[in-house]
Amino acid sequence: MTERIAIVAVRDEDLVDRAACGDVDAFETLVVARFNRAFRTASAILGSEADAYDVVQEAFVATWRHLPKLRDRTKFDAWLNKMIVNRCRDALRHRRRSREVALDDALNLPSEDASDAAAGMAALTSAFERLSVDHRHLLVTHHLHRVSVADLARELDIPEGTTKWRLHAARAALARALEADR
Repeated sequence: MTERIAIVAVRDEDLVDRAACGDVDAFETLVVARFNRAFRTASAILGSEADAYDVVQEAFVATWRHLPKLRDRTKFDAWLNKMIVNRCRDALRHRRRSREVALDDALNLPSEDASDAAAGMAALTSAFERLSVDHRHLLVTHHLHRVSVADLARELDIPEGTTKWRLHAARAALARALEADR
């Protein structure tokens, strides 16, 4: 006789509820599903994989600690993302020297002249480092992770129009920073 194993799809809200009640396995499932995106976001904002790893680890520890206080369990992802961005902000505040930000995936620089491309990347990296964490977060989430404006608005819990305006402001800030380097 063969046994059948039933695969049950567990909703994220159920996992969050179980994790909030102390279920370590449920929390581990949430972490595994979200780690790569969290790491890419922190890495793009901080420009350092080592710092990003530390920030993501701190964010997940804080999430575990404070999860029982989360009122609306359907907003877990937005809440976790806010934890990560806040820890990135703290890391940047305490950083003594700037580091190069890896934005290769977000750029479409012309490859005709390698020295021009390298100069363009250096200028973009320098300009990106001068942006606020909020502007970095918006640009990374929308352009690097390819999150739609509607999804970003839901994640931030703000209207789509406000999200579009903030993205416009972030792009304008990046353009001003690039112009200041010329």
